[in-house]
Amino acid sequence: MTIADFLTPRAEVIEGQFQGVLQAHKVGSDQDRLENDADRLFSMTYPSNALQTAFDHVDNKLRGRDNQGGITLSGPYGAGKSHGLLVLYHMFNSPTVAQKWVDEWDVSVDLPESSKATIHSTSETDADLIWEPIFKDLGHEDILDDIKRYPTTEHLERLTEQEPVAIFFDEIETWWESFNKNENEELLERNEFFLQHLFEVANDPQEDLFAFATLLDKSQDIKRIINRTNPYAVDMNDTGDREQIILHRLFETRQDHVDEKAIRDVVSEYVGHYNYPIEIDEPKRYENRMVETYPFHPELLDLLDDVYDAGRERQSVRGVMNVLADTVRRKHDETDLLITCDIEPSAFRGINQTLFNRYISDRDAVGDIDFGDDLLRTIFLYTIEEREQRASVTECLLGTFKPEKTTVDKLHMSLEGLYGVAHYLDRDSQKENYYLTEDPKLTALVTREQERVLEDDRASIEETLVDVVRNDVWGDDVSVYPDEAVPDRKELTTVVILDYLSNGALRAKLDDFFGGRTYQNTVLFVTPKKEIRDDEEIISKAARVLGAENLRGNVDDDGELASIIRDERRELRNELEDRFGKWVKWSEDPSGGGIRMRRIDVAADVDDVKDKVGRDKTYVGEKIREEVADAENGIAIASMLNDFKQFRRMPILLSDEVFYSAVSQLYRDEKIVLEGDRANFYVPQKSNALPDLHNDLTIHHPDNLNDSIFEEDEPPEPTSEESGVDDVEEAESDSSETPSLTANVESGNSGGSGGSSTVSTTTEAIDLEGNRARVLTSMADSRINSGSDTVTRIDLNYEVDDLSKEELIEFLEQLPSGDHIDATVTVEREDEN
Repeated sequence: MTIADFLTPRAEVIEGQFQGVLQAHKVGSDQDRLENDADRLFSMTYPSNALQTAFDHVDNKLRGRDNQGGITLSGPYGAGKSHGLLVLYHMFNSPTVAQKWVDEWDVSVDLPESSKATIHSTSETDADLIWEPIFKDLGHEDILDDIKRYPTTEHLERLTEQEPVAIFFDEIETWWESFNKNENEELLERNEFFLQHLFEVANDPQEDLFAFATLLDKSQDIKRIINRTNPYAVDMNDTGDREQIILHRLFETRQDHVDEKAIRDVVSEYVGHYNYPIEIDEPKRYENRMVETYPFHPELLDLLDDVYDAGRERQSVRGVMNVLADTVRRKHDETDLLITCDIEPSAFRGINQTLFNRYISDRDAVGDIDFGDDLLRTIFLYTIEEREQRASVTECLLGTFKPEKTTVDKLHMSLEGLYGVAHYLDRDSQKENYYLTEDPKLTALVTREQERVLEDDRASIEETLVDVVRNDVWGDDVSVYPDEAVPDRKELTTVVILDYLSNGALRAKLDDFFGGRTYQNTVLFVTPKKEIRDDEEIISKAARVLGAENLRGNVDDDGELASIIRDERRELRNELEDRFGKWVKWSEDPSGGGIRMRRIDVAADVDDVKDKVGRDKTYVGEKIREEVADAENGIAIASMLNDFKQFRRMPILLSDEVFYSAVSQLYRDEKIVLEGDRANFYVPQKSNALPDLHNDLTIHHPDNLNDSIFEEDEPPEPTSEESGVDDVEEAESDSSETPSLTANVESGNSGGSGGSSTVSTTTEAIDLEGNRARVLTSMADSRINSGSDTVTRIDLNYEVDDLSKEELIEFLEQLPSGDHIDATVTVEREDEN
């Protein structure tokens, strides 16, 4: 639905020929004008409260209820004084047409069947003696011959001998002030006597003479002359029904012929969306007001009233109607309600040319913000209103929101997005009011510098991006590659890449990096999971940080710049944190194809990366045992530790302690044997204590050693007494060395021969841990008692090293059958690029 479905604009409005200015002196024009066409003039006139007050005075005089026939119409430019004067003129000049009109509006005025009227405007009349054109226009040149220095009351009384007469002056003050008081003293005196006599006769109950004058309160002399007889004063600006005047002037459809229900449906759609942060009191009452002012939003009418009322020279109602007529012409068949942003700002350039230029300057800057121009023009219109000079959040949203286009929440986000983008837009510290300024704000200066570096200094922008990533996002604990050099050292280093690359491109980049490096397994690479360098939004935010920092020392900002820099860096940091990341994990390819690369999700935090790396610590021991299994003569601890730091096929060590701890655990689990100087072996199977781990020790796999290494030395023969004691101690020792629990083992009931007995059982879990079936078999053989233990449940948890789909299927096919098998497979799936 559009406005055109409910109201029909007047033809002159649609055609762009709206005549907002009525000129009294055009009554006598030969052209077809509104001023000289009584029918058209009355049809476009709403009988306002002010006009009806004037009509009452006229009617009272005509009916003899009152003697006063002098009436003045006052008000600022554009208040409707000339329009009112013309209506009153045609009531006397065309009483038949006028009577029909007042009857249609049910106005109580009984006009004479015949009367005469003459109107004189200082725009056309420049007579030395003002009465001369009046008497001529009324057809009484004969009386002029009898006048000596000025008309007497007798001369004026002769004008009304046959019918009522009305004399009209438009802006008589301008004519009066044109006289030089020193040079034209006599003329002023003669004209003064005429005006005094005119208003005296108009105040005579026996005479049907009326005198009307429009006043701008410019001449105290005229006021003194006219006010001697206390004529009635009608303030055309204080009519109280401006809205009805405007609606009737712009639309052919009478207000009492409007489909109020249909209009209320439209209005209700708007009011129903007026939620936070829009604040309105009494929504139902507000809705009723909107129905009354339809198709104009009441906020728009109130704003225009304030703008034009702020200065007497601003045309008042006339100015409002001119602006609204243009808006109706452009929008009546496009929208269902006219709001502030529908107004064309160029209509107000004369009020404040500087602010209008600022609006034009910022209009392009906010082009990428949804409804940015609508919001900005609304703020501009409120800013030029001299009393408040600002728009509240509610006024901004009411002046821009249309249900079919957006939501209040989205519009509010756009409003907040204007700040810092529009160069001349400012807001108060509570973010409750927005306004345009003549001088650019600091945020606008930042924006300008941002635009400059975006155009001219991309290298510095990337330096800023690297700086924020290293110092703000990762806390200065990383290197950024390839922007910074990465040292080749034994210590662990976290390296961040800002390029968002496919797996193939990343592999090629990192292969190039590792070429020629000694310590390849001490570098933790982290890549982004979204674009960074090639994301224009990120680059723009980094440019804004750089732009703000470039202003340091160049502006006097009272600390505001530091706050802006802090806020901009924080916003960029938050955006970058959301784009990290992926830790690049290397592992040996089980198919023998070297090493392979995977990417593991991590947060933008070094501790989180290390936490993910630390999950591989269980593989450290397995890798040590696997490496020494293939080394017939074993591997020195120093050499093994160095291998972990050099080769990416090895698990990453967060610290050397992880390695030494793994060696210690392997020894305690009897999975390795250590060799010291002079072939001095430390054999856990012989209960040899773990030696101090130093670089000279060599790690051996037990399977690679001669059996003699594991043979116990023959102890001396014990005495019988000692033997008994030793047996008891050994038994106690055996019973105290129960393994830690993982799998459930239930012992069964057994009965002796020749009778029955009940044997109590306990359930224990026995840990069988290793990386090969042979190791588990050996441990089961040593820890499970075949005479008293019955296995009731086996829980298997396999940690495998990156199986392919085919390898997983092959692995599953090798599993033995059971009553029930339930398996959960953990899969690390590569992201698509």
